[in-house]
Parts: sequence; structure tokens; C-alpha cells
Amino acid sequence: MKRRRLKITIPLLHLLFVGFSYPSDVSLEKLLEENFFVPAPSGYEHFMVKKIQEHLPQGMFTEKDNLGSLYLIMGKGAKSLALLAPMDEVGYIVSGINEEGYLRLDRVVPAPHMLYDSFHLGQPMLIWTEKGAVSGVLAIPSTHILSREGRQQLQRFSLDQAYLDIGAQSKAEVNKKGVRMLDAVTPLPEFTRLARDRIAGASLGNKICAALLLHQAKKTDAAKLDKQTTFVWMAQTKFFARRSRPRAALGALRVRRNLNPKSVLIVGTVPVERGNQEGPSLGKGPVLAYPGETQGRIPDLQGEIMWLEFNKVIQLQKFPNFESSLMSPFLSEETEVLTLGLPVLFPSTPVEIVDLKDVQALEKLLSILLDEGVKK
Repeated sequence: MKRRRLKITIPLLHLLFVGFSYPSDVSLEKLLEENFFVPAPSGYEHFMVKKIQEHLPQGMFTEKDNLGSLYLIMGKGAKSLALLAPMDEVGYIVSGINEEGYLRLDRVVPAPHMLYDSFHLGQPMLIWTEKGAVSGVLAIPSTHILSREGRQQLQRFSLDQAYLDIGAQSKAEVNKKGVRMLDAVTPLPEFTRLARDRIAGASLGNKICAALLLHQAKKTDAAKLDKQTTFVWMAQTKFFARRSRPRAALGALRVRRNLNPKSVLIVGTVPVERGNQEGPSLGKGPVLAYPGETQGRIPDLQGEIMWLEFNKVIQLQKFPNFESSLMSPFLSEETEVLTLGLPVLFPSTPVEIVDLKDVQALEKLLSILLDEGVKK
């Protein structure tokens, strides 16, 4: 079933990029296709790391930290820049297997909102085992066989009421399929084309950002870089450091301790509120998000990006006073940190929506920033 779905869905994605031109030797379209179907729950990012390493040219030396983040250093210079993208998604683990062959699930990280688990009820899921992916469906017991008290309890759904049914009749049959405790579980990847060059899918925003960073790493000429540039695909960004105020993503905090960079550009997502005329919108370009207000002298990295916007006719949306768990570990007087964000509607749902025009504009801006440099 999985193989047939991939054959159907990937050509659909090919159609989405008609009219979007990329270098023939490095296809962003291909990276987006492949990244979308790679599972990357927090703590289980090794699937995505392997895919990224497969695409990087031979001779590029990468390192991993103890959380699973992947680092690639290119170029030389007195100045340094860290380009970061999160690669993990909210996911589940197998937390129990009963004698009838049903699985119980638990979250790897806290739910991003109170309705997150209920979105997946009655939907197909994939268990990522050592033998490969195993299909299942998340369900609750039939209300017809429950007592009145049991039916009342189901009026407020929680994860401990649900079972993952993989079609097995016993615990032994589950074991035969290769399913083990603590195996990662994710929703079945579904890609949907919408009107006006928009696409939807679970964890779509983060996976596009990871693919964009990979695309830039593949095509960047290190000899043209005027500064040491470190590409980082961050793991465990859905975990938060204890007692961190403001809230700090664990993966980003580890990157700061490992690199202590002076300039940080996060390629991440920025939430869009439907109908909000003042905040970021879909289809109006990437979002330049920064902490505080810009007063007096504009910081170096922000000035470079705004200069490129002015001279290269690249549309940007501005988001001052932006707060992010990915940015907060880098907030200091010694470090400049910005988010170059992809606008996402309905984040942390099975139908995250992005606009392909924003993807194209973000790719173009990153390419100019890295390939041409800035001369002011």
C-alpha cells in the first residue's frame, strides 16, 4: 500500500511546480518530494539525517551532536553565519501492545494544542520499525459495546482511550510484523493540492524548510562565501529546555552551546492567522521576523537582507517583536538572530498550508544571500 501511494503522490507534486524553474543539476522539487515522506519525530530524526546525507555531495564533511542535529561547515572568513532549520515533527511512540494485537500510543513531545490528538482519530498511521513501515489506523472502541459511563468518557477524547489497529489478531502477530515498544509512529503522509498554488500536508512547513537548507548547501560554492557559514539541521526542537524563560527549544540551545555564533539566520515557519490583515499572509513573500523593534542602526544581517529586498525586488513581510523558541537561545547583545520564515496556515495540524510562491521567493532570497554576497 505504501509503495502505491508514493507512486501516485510524487507525480502530483511534480505538477505543483509547473512554472517554477530551478537549476537542472540540483532539483528543489525532488528534495521536497523526498523530504515530505521521511519521518522525523522528535528524538527519531535519524531517518531525515540519513536522507540529507545521501543528497550532500561526496567530500562534504558533516558532524552530529548528541541530540542528533547535523552540521555542515563551508567557507572561511573573519565573520561567521549559522543557517539553521528545524527538521523534527510532532509524533508518537508505541507505548503498549495488548494480547489482542492492539497498540497503545504516547506522544514523544507535548501536544502543540489541545485538539492535536483528535485530528488523527480514525486516520491511517505508519509505525516505523526496523523491518520498514507498518500501516495502522487510530481508532476508539465502538460506542455500541460500551456502557453509558464509557460513552460519556469518550465525549472528551484523549490519547489513552485510543488504539492503533494494524490488523493483527494477537501480540505474537504484532511481534511477527516487527513492531516493538518505542517504535516511532507518524500520520500517513498525505499531500493535497489547493487553489492558487497552495499545498497542504502534515508537518509540511518544517520539511520544506529542511529541504530548502539542503538545496542551498548542495548548490553553494564555498569559494564564493565571504564568511564561515554553518548549515545546521536541528533535531529535538519540539522539546523545551527546563526552566527556560523565554521558552527555548532544546535542539537550538545545543546549537548555541556548540557554535556560539555571532550571526544566526533561522529558516523556519511563521504562523499565519486567517483573515488577519496586520500579520503575515500567505503568498506575499517570506517573513523577516526579528526580536524587538528596529531603532537607530540596523544590525548587519538584517541590513543585508533588507538591502537585497530593496535592490533585487524581493518582496518581504516584516514581523517585529517576534518570539520563537528557536530564536530565544541566541538572544544576547553579542549575537544577532533573525528568522527568515515561511508563512504557514493551520500549523501543527494534518493540513498545514503553504503557498508555493512563498517557497520560491524564500529559495531565491537564500540563493542571492549566499551566492552573490552583499556589497553595500
